Amino acid sequence: MLKEKGYDEFLAEKIKLGREDVEAGRVLTLAQSRTRTRAVIERKAKELAEFERSQLLYG
Repeated sequence: MLKEKGYDEFLAEKIKLGREDVEAGRVLTLAQSRTRTRAVIERKAKELAEFERSQLLYG
C-alpha cells in the first residue's frame, strides 16, 4: 500500500487531538449524536415542507 509523505505524522497528530478531546470531555455519546442528528433531520424536513408549500401558494 502506498502512503503519502507525512501521512504518519498527520495521523499521529489527529489521534493526539482526539485523545485530548476525550480527556477534556469534548465528545458525544452515540445516543447524544443520534438525538442531535434526528433533531436536525426533523428541522430540515419541516423547512423543506414549508418551502414546498410556499412554492405551491406563491409559485
